[in-house]
Amino acid sequence: MSMEIEVKARFEDKNKIIAILKDLGAKEEKAKHQIDEYYNHPARDTRKTNEYIRLRYNPKENKGIFALHINISDGVNKEYEVPIENLAIFKEILSKMNFPLLGIIDKKRETYKLDEFTITIDEVKDIDNFIEIEVDGEKSEIEFKKEKCKEMLKKIGIPERNITKGIWLCDIATGRIPYFKTE
Repeated sequence: MSMEIEVKARFEDKNKIIAILKDLGAKEEKAKHQIDEYYNHPARDTRKTNEYIRLRYNPKENKGIFALHINISDGVNKEYEVPIENLAIFKEILSKMNFPLLGIIDKKRETYKLDEFTITIDEVKDIDNFIEIEVDGEKSEIEFKKEKCKEMLKKIGIPERNITKGIWLCDIATGRIPYFKTE
């Protein structure tokens, strides 16, 4: 069962990170504005079941991606995603089916590819700046791949103390955890 294995950390100087990524040979894939809306299930509280129901879209488009994420462990998720072709109607369906909106994450995201890694730089409105180092892997590879992600973080010049263990945007958006920006 392949899954996303990732490490997330805070950062301060985006231009420095981008320069290092380019020096390492990273290829910029895309830059975009994303809105992530997190919903709860009407019959069970997904904040207690380690599941996340997310609708992701660009605010200038009427389409998006609807997803169920199941958190396996810190930084490890199994994801199920489907495209949504009419965002307005889909939001109405969620409302009519009593899926309550828990929170919204508004971010500017830049994505880079370097070897097996996907590296995203997120500037999250009213929250903080995060870099995410992600790689696909199997359950048996979780610890090994997380260490590889940490090694990549070091190559980029971000200290291990900046890793946000147990702090994910879905947890902040859903109110599962409070987040206080560090200066």
